[in-house]
Amino acid sequence: MRWEHLIPSEFEKAIKEHSLCIVPTGSLERHGEHLPLGCDMIIAHTVACLAAELEPAVVFPPQILMQAHESACFSGTVNYPSDFAIKAFSLLLKSIAANGFTKILAVNGHGGNSHMLEYFAMSNLDKDEGYTFYHFNIYGSVTEEEQRVIDALWESSPYGHACEMETSLFMACCPGKTKLSLAPKQSIEPQNRFSHLKSKGVHNALWWYADYPDNVTGTALKASEEKGKIVLDIYAKSAARAIKAVKEDNIAPALRQEFINRVNNKGDL
Repeated sequence: MRWEHLIPSEFEKAIKEHSLCIVPTGSLERHGEHLPLGCDMIIAHTVACLAAELEPAVVFPPQILMQAHESACFSGTVNYPSDFAIKAFSLLLKSIAANGFTKILAVNGHGGNSHMLEYFAMSNLDKDEGYTFYHFNIYGSVTEEEQRVIDALWESSPYGHACEMETSLFMACCPGKTKLSLAPKQSIEPQNRFSHLKSKGVHNALWWYADYPDNVTGTALKASEEKGKIVLDIYAKSAARAIKAVKEDNIAPALRQEFINRVNNKGDL
């Protein structure tokens, strides 16, 4: 159920029956010359909508008020100051909760958002906004058998950004919008410019740019809509399992309330 497609009576019925809202999170950023800038946003929203058909929940419009610092140097990227992004996301979820949703699940399709969502989830423990927050990465929760099916599809090494895998997935989500003729003719391999730091366990914010200065990995030339449909089906089923788990969960909401109570009363201990 897409939030923007519901009439008021359907919306009220959905809240009473499910009380869970799905928020797809993506980005606007360069994915080579062959993929549209909204690739991550479109994939996240498509997966969320298909998953919600399998396991009913309300799906909010896809969000790009997120994190894209690592690609801010590329034309077409929309990036926000960190304090604004966190505040805007917090206000959005607070407004969603004000409509009656007690659980909110972010379904993420942009790797860079993982850092922001993890921090947001932790910082959300500081206050009681009346909802329990969960986040889920569409790429990371398939079964071993599903992963074997996915791995068997590829004719090149998929690295996860504008490669054969992501390009195929986008082609299935948004047919006709990919320009494969503009994809790199050779596989883009990591440049390993931070190998001297990684080998010592040292991290730096430019780790992605150090390996992939054009924000492209692998090769998309072997991508196809047919391959993408197989992956999309698997990711939708994986996300549906996550939705079901969140809907059935009563432990996290209880622990959230217990934690908030202890925060508010710690001066009395």
